[in-house]
Amino acid sequence: MIEFADLAVKKCRKLGADEAEAFVQNQQTVEVVLERAEIQNERFKTHSGIGIRVIRDKKLGFAFASHLSKESIEEACKAAISLADVSTPNPEWVSLPVREKLPKTPEGVFDPEIANMSGSKMLNLVIRAYDEAKHFDKRVVIDDGKFSAILTEMAISNSNGVEAQEKTTRIEGYLICVAKEHGETSSMAYEYDASTTLKEFSPTRIGRTAAEKALASLHSKTTESFTGKVVLEPDPASFILFYPVINSVNADNVQRGRSIWAGKIGEKFAFPELTIVDDGLMPKGINSSSFDSEGVPRQKTPIITQGKLVNFMHNSYTANKEGRKSTGNAYRESYTMLPTIAASNLKVEAGKKTLEEMVSEVDKGIIVRRFSGNVRPDSGEFSGIAKQVSYIENGEIKHALKETMISGNAFQALKNIIEIGSEIRPTEIRAYVPPVLVDGVNIISKQ
Repeated sequence: MIEFADLAVKKCRKLGADEAEAFVQNQQTVEVVLERAEIQNERFKTHSGIGIRVIRDKKLGFAFASHLSKESIEEACKAAISLADVSTPNPEWVSLPVREKLPKTPEGVFDPEIANMSGSKMLNLVIRAYDEAKHFDKRVVIDDGKFSAILTEMAISNSNGVEAQEKTTRIEGYLICVAKEHGETSSMAYEYDASTTLKEFSPTRIGRTAAEKALASLHSKTTESFTGKVVLEPDPASFILFYPVINSVNADNVQRGRSIWAGKIGEKFAFPELTIVDDGLMPKGINSSSFDSEGVPRQKTPIITQGKLVNFMHNSYTANKEGRKSTGNAYRESYTMLPTIAASNLKVEAGKKTLEEMVSEVDKGIIVRRFSGNVRPDSGEFSGIAKQVSYIENGEIKHALKETMISGNAFQALKNIIEIGSEIRPTEIRAYVPPVLVDGVNIISKQ
């Protein structure tokens, strides 16, 4: 694919671009969907094309083509040049990235078994998850789900000598189910997992855990409202606590005045034992690669160290504005988009205690397995329904609670962390997160 990127860069330069960059993507997906407890036929999807960015007189032009042919690439080059000509100059523009030595491709990010996944094999994985949940307990009813195997090929070339290409794989899946007994229906249980290798992906674990969560919310009761301790499992912890962190360390948000942490590198903002890194080279990391979406080397970047803010995440544009090096966090969801900034693998360093040990330390509180609500990433304010929630008393889970409102502030909650769990899970916000025990959360029980 690199030949298409090189062709585009050369064509744009001939058309008068001062700088040019081409990003080529080919993504092949095999997926199986469950709808209303019915397993659908496998689906095959291909998403491929080229995005072209040009600079002329500090003016940006961007265009893309959904077909990788000489003719379509030339048309996209002409469109990008035309758009640059009518754009407003950006006086803060410095340059596209320059060529740097790339690290080795991280271990375990490409698995031929996923790359060559057949529809029948994908279907078999889904059946294993389905059967595990169904046979775990007759009260469990499967509602929805989706399992996908994804092969991504990416190539980047620019007029400053950057030239890189790589293949990665990912397999992921989720299952949603409820439990029913004596006319009562539990709240929906959701379980997700992802891996870069088929060997470490367990559909049976997804099915079993989803069933366990559904059963855990049967026979729900109410309790009085109070402000207190909450054990957040990885999924709700990632959204409530660490989504605002990702937003606040995004250098573009910092430079635009949209981050509460702007200008505060070196200050303490969290529990002294909280350490967070963004590791783009993490072995078997879901979003690991040797380079980012601009061809800049990935790296391991400390974000919070023992409660202290130490770094922001940059792409080349935000880094150039400050005269520093990019942290390798340029990100594109697709070739149809310009690069933004995103975490690669934001990793919350694990603590020493299991989830069960964390629960045993709670005199009065709740455990939240799923959250549906609003989180304001700029201010950290959150409120919503805690689902799959249970009441804890004297270190024991006593009973399920009817859907309960929780509210608070993520940035204050980071300071109120009591314990960080030992079991890290991949989540859907590009982060690896353990369970977290926090204090000071408003808990409003449904009466």
